Amino acid sequence: MTMPENRTTWRDARYDMPVSRQLERYNELAAKDASARARVELVARGAYDPARHGADDRPPLTVAEHIELLALAESIARTVRHPANVHHALLAGVTWAEIASIVDSDEPTVRRNYQQWADDQHELNQRYPNLGMTADEHAAATARAAQSATDA
Repeated sequence: MTMPENRTTWRDARYDMPVSRQLERYNELAAKDASARARVELVARGAYDPARHGADDRPPLTVAEHIELLALAESIARTVRHPANVHHALLAGVTWAEIASIVDSDEPTVRRNYQQWADDQHELNQRYPNLGMTADEHAAATARAAQSATDA
């Protein structure tokens, strides 16, 4: 199967527009999809009434729209599920157990992911000193990731 060249990816969606616009567009496409699917279902059950449900045609999403919907969903998820949210929660006093429960994971995995994010942020700072985590911030994050439940 040959893939068309102009496929939207989550990266395309992320860089094309701010997350607020991504959410608006996602909601537009999801509503259009739900409306088309509802009409098909009503027609299939014999319950469709143009006077009650509207006589307008509700075409299903195109292949391009389905791809865009998927790309937007992935971009939104990656944006709002950003590892910095864990960092800020920890700084505010949220425990590792609470974070693991909230993200439906276990503490070792959450700590490991946090440590990897902190390492990446420190590496970023080494390349670009005005970005990422300084050595001191990285050391504090590493200590936070290694902190035992009894130390909290």
